[in-house]
Amino acid sequence: MRRPVQRSHQNLPVFDVNSQQWSVLMSVELPDAERMRAVGMSVSTAAWDGYDWPDIFSSMARLNITDVELAFIKGYVNEFTDADLNAELAKRLCELMAQYGQRCTVLSAHIDLGEPGAAESMAVRIRFAAALGARYLISNASSLAGREYFEQGLDHMMAAAREAGVKLLFENPGDGSDNVINQASELATLTERLDASVTGINYDPGNLISHRPALSPVDDALKAIPQSDHLHLKAVSRKQDGYHFGALGTGDIDYAPIVEALAARRLPFSLELPFRLRRDEHAQPNKLAEPLPLEEIERGVAASLYWMAQNHPAL
Repeated sequence: MRRPVQRSHQNLPVFDVNSQQWSVLMSVELPDAERMRAVGMSVSTAAWDGYDWPDIFSSMARLNITDVELAFIKGYVNEFTDADLNAELAKRLCELMAQYGQRCTVLSAHIDLGEPGAAESMAVRIRFAAALGARYLISNASSLAGREYFEQGLDHMMAAAREAGVKLLFENPGDGSDNVINQASELATLTERLDASVTGINYDPGNLISHRPALSPVDDALKAIPQSDHLHLKAVSRKQDGYHFGALGTGDIDYAPIVEALAARRLPFSLELPFRLRRDEHAQPNKLAEPLPLEEIERGVAASLYWMAQNHPAL
């Protein structure tokens, strides 16, 4: 088995995603794979949207990343159908990751579980997550309008997750429309309904900033962390044309107290870093027409890893 490449990036260029100049502290090395794994940190493939899987995994290996969150989120990453999420693809992905000592720890496969047909689509995703060996499967819960449909299918989804050995995590959305869970104060109403052994919460402060702009993402995250099983971390900047995503250490959210709180609880988390994605002024998602240069993606991910090494006490 090929071992991950260890690089310190002592001469890493300035990261300039979203026109924000960001210089890393060159005295800090990238955290190694063992430390990242020990604290439960994975990195999402969303940062590499537009690239083929072999290129994604080899790029991750250059950054010491061995725990991978695979992103299959419609409208956010490469196009796919439910039929694509099959055992054959899972086997291929696992084989590619194994070349670099990597594994899939999380599958992000968001859908609105209040939509007709969502239960069948979720069953596909649960089987796919199990075939990948993922511990967590992340999805949105439901629009408020679809809550009744979501509630009707919840027991079936929990039973399917239990049988597959996958923990299903519901995430707060970012599109501004009323949802079953919009903010931390609403999490308890849902979690009281859940079997905590197979379901829970993935909280995303970077979604709150566009979903409920009047709230403080830091304050809300600190309320959500005691109720959560996993977190997504992504840097977001509000601009005149909407919301842009960059490297951790940039943007409008001070992640330092959030990281301190999740470290104290030893919560697992993923760096999501959807650099190609934008949200417009109405919080609706769209993407840049072309993938970002691979070198730019690696600089952004490396800058985020540097920031994590400075701010997570176990890194």
